[in-house]
Amino acid sequence: MRNRWGTIVAAVMLFTSVAAPAYAVTNRDIQQKKQEIKSVQQKQSSLESKLEQSQQEIERLKVEQEKVNAEIKKLDLAVEETSANIRAKQQSIEETKQQIVALKKEIEEVAARIEQRNELLKERARSLQESGGVVSYLDVLLGAKSFSDFIDRMSAVATIFEADRQIIKEQEADKALKEAKEQQLNDQLVSLQKQLTELQQLKQTLNKQIAEKEKLMAQLKEEQKHEEEKQLALEEEKELLEKQEAAMKNQLQQMIRRQKEQEEARKRSLSSRGSSESDGGSLPPVTDGAFMRPANGPITSTFGPRWGEFHYGIDIGKRGASVPVVAAADGYVYRSYYSSSYGNVIFIMHYIDGQVYTTVYAHLESRLVGEGQNVSKGQMIGYMGNTGRSFGAHLHFELHRGPWNASKSNAVDPLKYVPF
Repeated sequence: MRNRWGTIVAAVMLFTSVAAPAYAVTNRDIQQKKQEIKSVQQKQSSLESKLEQSQQEIERLKVEQEKVNAEIKKLDLAVEETSANIRAKQQSIEETKQQIVALKKEIEEVAARIEQRNELLKERARSLQESGGVVSYLDVLLGAKSFSDFIDRMSAVATIFEADRQIIKEQEADKALKEAKEQQLNDQLVSLQKQLTELQQLKQTLNKQIAEKEKLMAQLKEEQKHEEEKQLALEEEKELLEKQEAAMKNQLQQMIRRQKEQEEARKRSLSSRGSSESDGGSLPPVTDGAFMRPANGPITSTFGPRWGEFHYGIDIGKRGASVPVVAAADGYVYRSYYSSSYGNVIFIMHYIDGQVYTTVYAHLESRLVGEGQNVSKGQMIGYMGNTGRSFGAHLHFELHRGPWNASKSNAVDPLKYVPF
């Protein structure tokens, strides 16, 4: 992208350096150039504002990214803690499962004891049923042979009753123990599973929040990238405008210098008026308007058909030994040479109110300005003569609305533009 802008800058610098006006500089040209510079400066000011806004937006996006980064870090820590808790709960569940295995063995032992007592009680019940129940105990007591034997038999019966009651008591205690252990293990396992499920759901929620934050972070980074590209384009445009401004200021200085040179040349031309008058001719007065008359003297031939041909200019007759010829307007001498038809001739290009004009001064006795020279309105450029295809000393003066061409298709009647 910078290469592309570099090419544009180079092109602008080339244009502004070589496209400086070749015509004479006027105050209007200078004011127009100053206005162009002011316009470029206003654009630069606008760009500065846009660059500042862009930088503020980039800073805001960076702050947002820092906030999101902090939130992601906080969520990451929460996920880390939750994952550790999940691992701990899973470990607890595994330990509880091992305890369940051990308790199951205990429960199985208790169940075995219960089963044994059940068998014993069943056996006792069958014995009572076969022996007639309580009657058998009476038979035992009544079958005593002595009081001492009766006492012994009474004690034995009481012992049997107590043993049966203890068996029943132990049986009920083991059943209760079995149920309590089973309920305890089941409650622990359910609680752990519930906590594990909650932790897993929390982890999923945290991961979802992290994904959303990362998505937001990616969006913020993309916005920052876009804003930085925009800022780069603005900076390159600003650089272009700075170079434009520098080139225009350089051009303005050249125009001011050229105008100063023109004014000095005008003064020199005026100072030579006395010597010109002593030679029999005077400089025509500088008049208002775009053009002034190029020499003093009567119009001897006008613009239009003449002698079977078309006369593309006017002729001004020579009335004096040395009649000076001046530039009809500020301009740039792009041809000054001897022509077989025009004789000593000067072509001056003018730029007036956005329009290009060309003036031609032919049949001169001598030329005082050379090609590439800037001249000002009223500046002396030569002397009226009779060189080339001329029949008598005079100035042949042409005015073209646009560049001169061989067919003279741009020629216009000077009397409509010049106050004679």
